[in-house]
Amino acid sequence: MRTPLSPIVFSIGLIILSGCAGGASVSQNQCIASDWQTLGYRDGVNGLRSSQLLKHQDACVEHGIIPDRSGYMAGWNEGIREYCQPNNAFEIGELGRGHNNVCPGEMQTTFTTAYREGRKLYLLRVEVANIERAIAQSEQRLEAVKAEIVSSATHQLDPLLTPADRIELAAHTHRLTEERHRLQHDIPALLDELDDKQAELDGLRQSLAGVVY
Repeated sequence: MRTPLSPIVFSIGLIILSGCAGGASVSQNQCIASDWQTLGYRDGVNGLRSSQLLKHQDACVEHGIIPDRSGYMAGWNEGIREYCQPNNAFEIGELGRGHNNVCPGEMQTTFTTAYREGRKLYLLRVEVANIERAIAQSEQRLEAVKAEIVSSATHQLDPLLTPADRIELAAHTHRLTEERHRLQHDIPALLDELDDKQAELDGLRQSLAGVVY
């Protein structure tokens, strides 16, 4: 079985998201602290390009601080190798996230393979969820249409209706009846589609069960 994604990837991911929220890639305190190796590692382990250093440089130059490129790159290279592990690639694909093609040449192939497998799983889950949603919406609408048909039939007994009202009400009932027939046809077809897609998903899960990522 594939191993779970390292907790450090998630924790550092939260750090980088919070750090970028204000617009600048790094804060004034981070510039002053000048822990460029840690910053490089943070960017690498989150799959950012090493060109992220240029954004840090733009943020820090306002405070009169020049980044330590060698320290940053040492940290980035360490972080990117952790990011490019196959188990992480699979996890990223399974979550439906993209990536920046940042892995070193010797790691790119295994990263891409694992990512695509995870991505397949994600896309199949999305398809299953979409079909389930369509079935639920169709069934809900069918019940509403049935209730409207009953209401319309009852309304036609109103002796105060004008001839024009009766014509319009009859046309409305006809439209509802056609919609009911369409829904009664579509729902079984959707259920069959769901069975097929669920079987495909189960098959993929089974084929991945013995894969080590």
